Amino acid sequence: MRAYHLAVGLTFALIGLGIWSLLLLPEMQGKPAIGIFLLLLIGALLLGSAYAILRRLRRPLHHELSVSDSGLHIRTPCSWMLAGARQDTSIAWSEIVPSPDGGCDVETLFSTSKSIARDLVFWRRNAQGEIKMQRIPWQRFSRLTFANGEELKRALLLRLASKPGFRFAADVFVAARVNPVDWRPMRAPMRMQSLSLLASGALLTAVCLSMDTHQPLLQRSWPLLAVLLACALGSMLLWCCLFPDLRQSIRFLPEGDSALAKPCQDEKTADTALKHPREKR
Repeated sequence: MRAYHLAVGLTFALIGLGIWSLLLLPEMQGKPAIGIFLLLLIGALLLGSAYAILRRLRRPLHHELSVSDSGLHIRTPCSWMLAGARQDTSIAWSEIVPSPDGGCDVETLFSTSKSIARDLVFWRRNAQGEIKMQRIPWQRFSRLTFANGEELKRALLLRLASKPGFRFAADVFVAARVNPVDWRPMRAPMRMQSLSLLASGALLTAVCLSMDTHQPLLQRSWPLLAVLLACALGSMLLWCCLFPDLRQSIRFLPEGDSALAKPCQDEKTADTALKHPREKR
C-alpha cells in the first residue's frame, strides 16, 4: 500500500509539473485563454492530489474486511484515497432488503456530488425497523488494498444475488469487473470507458489549443459543443455495439429455473434474467 501511494503520488506530481511547464513554451503565447486555463486547472488538480497522496506515507493504512456466512464486516481507518471516513460496520445478510422505491435493489452511485469514485448501494433494515440506504465504497475492495480484493467483490455480489428477485443495475458488474453470466473476470467494459474518457479529453484539449483567439466567444464555443456531442454519441454507440447486454438491469432466477432467460418486461423496467449464481460458481 505504501509503495502504491509513493508511485501514484510521484506520477501525479511529475505530470502536473510537466503540464505547467508547457505554459512556459513560446508556442503557448497567443493561445486561447480557455486552453491555458484548462492546463492550469489540470496541473493544479494533479499537484494537489500528489500532495494528499504522498503525505499518507507517514501513516500506512490498515483495513479489515470479511464476507462470511453471517454477513459483511468492514473496519477501516479514514482515508482520502479511499473516499470515506472511518468505518466499522457489520451487516447481516438478513438485514438487506429490496429497494423501497421500486428501483434497482443494488446499484452504484457517486460517493459525493464532486467525486468520480463510486459506492456500492443497497438497502438495509436497521434494528428499529427503518429501511435506509447502505453505501460501501468500491475502493474498499480494491486489489491495492487487499490481495484478494477481486474475490471479495465477487463473493459479496454472489451473496446479494442470492436474494430472491433482487435487481442489479448493470453498472454494478461493470464497476466490479465481474461477468454476471459466468461470474468470471470482465475487464473490457471498464477499459473501454477509460479509453473513451482519455480520447475525449485529448480531443477537447486539442480543440481548445487550436482555437483562434480573435474569434467571438460564441463562435469559438460551437467547435467545443460539437466535439462534446460527437464524443458522447460515439461512446454511447460503441457501448451499445460491444456490450448490448449491459444496458439494462439484471436479476437472477431461483434455483431450478431455466439456465438463461431472454430479456423480459416487468412493471418498472426491462431487465435480463439470469440463472441463479450458485449454479454458476
